[in-house]
Amino acid sequence: MKRKALTVLLAAALAAGSLAGCTGSNSAPEKQAGSTESTGTQAAGTQEASSEAQKGENGTPASTGKVEFWNDKLSGTEQVDLDKLAQSASEASGIDIEFISYTDVPSMRTAVEQSVNSSDAPGLFTWWSGVNLKNLVEAGAVEDLTEVWEEYIIPNGVSKDVADSLTFDGKIYAAPYSIIYNAIVYNKDLFDKYDLKEPETFEEFENVCQTLVDHGIAPMGVDATAGSYKWFQCLLAAYDPQLYLDLCANKVKYTDNRVVEVMNKWEEMQNKGFFSIPMDPKDLHKSEASGEIAMQETSDYEGVNLTDNFGGGNFDTFVMPTVSPDIKKTVFFEIAPICVAKNSADKGSALEVLKVWYGREHQTVFNEVTGFNCSSNVEISNNCAKEMSQYAMNPDEYNLMLRYYENAADLDIRNAATDQFMKFQLGGATAQEALNTIQAKADEVLGEGYAD
Repeated sequence: MKRKALTVLLAAALAAGSLAGCTGSNSAPEKQAGSTESTGTQAAGTQEASSEAQKGENGTPASTGKVEFWNDKLSGTEQVDLDKLAQSASEASGIDIEFISYTDVPSMRTAVEQSVNSSDAPGLFTWWSGVNLKNLVEAGAVEDLTEVWEEYIIPNGVSKDVADSLTFDGKIYAAPYSIIYNAIVYNKDLFDKYDLKEPETFEEFENVCQTLVDHGIAPMGVDATAGSYKWFQCLLAAYDPQLYLDLCANKVKYTDNRVVEVMNKWEEMQNKGFFSIPMDPKDLHKSEASGEIAMQETSDYEGVNLTDNFGGGNFDTFVMPTVSPDIKKTVFFEIAPICVAKNSADKGSALEVLKVWYGREHQTVFNEVTGFNCSSNVEISNNCAKEMSQYAMNPDEYNLMLRYYENAADLDIRNAATDQFMKFQLGGATAQEALNTIQAKADEVLGEGYAD
């Protein structure tokens, strides 16, 4: 079959995409000329800032009037836009902000880890969610931001549900730099041509896909650079959102009958031709715009890319239906956290900046500079991105869940899973073979009786 013939050619591309899945478009671009990496940082545990010296009136951290914001997100940003962003936050907070941008993740990770427990630590820095954030929390390196969330972040239009992904032992230890929502973006012209409606049930979704296949159209486009786990998480949540969460938390085995049922459904859908071969995002967008592909499950920023930069289509969105009307639909998201170093001399200044960071005025500037948006109070012109944001702010109808890449509790098991999902999509493994291999890794890491 065509899918198997492409296995060798596409494996490398999908492998790169699976690795890139840890950051999405949040990964570091080229470092901006003139930005500097921090030097002379202290080893963890040395020169810890005096907690008394950092406190002002009423025991609150005193502001130094300045703060460094280390990041791996803004290194490709033009200086004029950096200045615009810094001025916006500085005018609102009264704090002088300096962005220290890194070209690559390892350099920034090393710099932060070497300085994070000292007074020389950056007041603000971007990090990664899931296990990466948990490690800093357990080391006591980052500030509890629960009160900032309650008083300044949630009231400014940030969904309180995303805070769960930054919460450990009931406390919130980071704020969002960016929140990337996902939904299905479809070609409305194709739907109109074949008299198709947005599916409300899983059965209707399968019927839409079959109708498109019958007319020679690939229903779902597959992005070769996106995580290989995307459809696994989508289908798992469509069947049972709690099962998805339990699997991520290693409370359920990959060979559990319920997981096998979902994986078999994925295999059945593949065999029916419901998915395209994996392709580059640019080719995928071209194919959807031209009507060769009808839909893709994708991020809000790729929805903007598709609708703004590829002609030939009229696009809209919907959220993956569930197998039962009693199950809420799930919107998956990726979040890039902002942390406050607990021992930084500039901790007080950092907290002052976070208090204004999510205000409408600053978030509007942030959206203009980065293309990202965290607040529902900011007007979004792109229809697809706007709808995804609206789904996320509607907890009565939709679950909001961190995607598998960050949600998986063990990195070794996650990596084995993403490898096997890739192999499965390329025809190199059956559904059962893929699950058996993942489970073997889980047994090796956790012990065979871990979920009994």
